[in-house]
Amino acid sequence: MSIVIIGGSHAGISLAENLRRGGYKSKITIIEKQKNIPTEKPPLSKKFLESTFDEGNIKLRNQSWFKDNLIEILLNIKSLEVFQHENFVRLDNKVEINYDYLVIASGAKANKLPIELIPIESQNLLRDFNDIKKIKDNLLDKKHITIIGGGYIGLELASSLRKADFEVNIIEMSERILQRVASKELSNFFTSLHEEKGVKIFCNERLEKIKPLGSAFQINTNKNKFNTDLILVGIGVTPEIELAKNIGVSYERGIIVNENYETSLKNIFAIGDCALNKSEYGIVIESIHHAQFSASRVSSYILGQSKIKYEEPWFWSDQFDVKFQSVGLYRPNSETIFRKGKREGSKSWWSFNNQKLVCVEAINDVQNFSFAKRIFENKISVNKNQIEDQNFDLKSLIT
Repeated sequence: MSIVIIGGSHAGISLAENLRRGGYKSKITIIEKQKNIPTEKPPLSKKFLESTFDEGNIKLRNQSWFKDNLIEILLNIKSLEVFQHENFVRLDNKVEINYDYLVIASGAKANKLPIELIPIESQNLLRDFNDIKKIKDNLLDKKHITIIGGGYIGLELASSLRKADFEVNIIEMSERILQRVASKELSNFFTSLHEEKGVKIFCNERLEKIKPLGSAFQINTNKNKFNTDLILVGIGVTPEIELAKNIGVSYERGIIVNENYETSLKNIFAIGDCALNKSEYGIVIESIHHAQFSASRVSSYILGQSKIKYEEPWFWSDQFDVKFQSVGLYRPNSETIFRKGKREGSKSWWSFNNQKLVCVEAINDVQNFSFAKRIFENKISVNKNQIEDQNFDLKSLIT
């Protein structure tokens, strides 16, 4: 029973590893469009200007790992067509590979600004190691950097750049940074943190014109005009679902899957950033945790094991001297309660929607983050009065 995995990043490699650890003996083939073995993604925005940053240190796996585990990885290859009735994949080099199970782990692609605003070649996107290498090369002899987009990637890039003494502007179209994914309280915290460190943040601003000035640019918004040496674009991602669309699986923003991450076509699965688990999450989850969780669901199904129990999404980000961790999914119009941590500078925000806890966001507060994870994992009931009471011992809920 051979398996073909399309995509060799976090989700695809996690699946292959789970299968081998679970005793799967048949052939596993990973098809990856990058020229090199993919790297871990978090260090790309968090650590790319550190002296120890090197591709070899952050590869997801070394070549020897694939050899030792009898996993074939085909690099610099794209899957052009899937013939689901005949059970084979045709690659762009005309090779055809048979499968019994097909897993789409194609990830997501970085969104671009309209070419009417700025040519593609002048947009510095971040999705893989080649992107960050280009950004590092382009930073030479530059001083002022503008980041379009106030999401986590943009904020992490801003943090790395400021620590290296670059001048940084962030332009965000929404009313606040992180508006789609975080509470207003967390947005305000990160806005203050970045501004204290010298980052200039412009929210509720729309790009109107970007004018080349030799090797630099003049940026015009609906409110401001300024010059910058380099433009980084971090305006979200779009799931890579073209291959799946062409074979007729059900999709919306992502590839629709059931709780085993199987698509509407039997024995064809989707995991990671391209998958939409509607019944449990309702949205596409873009995180390392979800890549690994979805891979574990598929491996347990293929191995005939019990289904891995549901896990609440969690996420982390490092910015300046702050360690941020969150669990759950923030929902608009939630009521958010502040809770002080036990250590100096630690704090968290607990968001309730219709009296139900939906998200916890923690700053330098590993303890309360750990409590929150266990509350979600064990479906423990918690109410706003308990969280508001600063003397209430959260540990009592989970012991």
